Amino acid sequence: MTIIEVTKNKSLSYMGQLMRKFVSNRCCLGLLRFFAIHPNGRFSKLAIVHAIDEGGRLEVERALAQMVDEGIIKTVSENNISFYMLTKEEAMRRLVLNMALFDWRDWQLVLEHI
Repeated sequence: MTIIEVTKNKSLSYMGQLMRKFVSNRCCLGLLRFFAIHPNGRFSKLAIVHAIDEGGRLEVERALAQMVDEGIIKTVSENNISFYMLTKEEAMRRLVLNMALFDWRDWQLVLEHI
């Protein structure tokens, strides 16, 4: 194995663990689906809370903070307002965008195997 292959396998393993962690949380899953559908959008926290049906405001805020900490979602501040957007990091972005292709039946199968 070359160094590139080892690095690639290591990062894929990390991303797999990260996705397993977020997919098992319904609120995080809702956020992943939301940003997969709107990959180039920037949204305020209030807009996201109203768009996500999973849980309440506090749960959505926790999930947002967790995803920001992991680097899946980035924040940008303009005029003292924070906007959230999908990361520009290519590997993570591609993973989230590929998740948009799943329908609810596919998600049920994923959740059964976690």
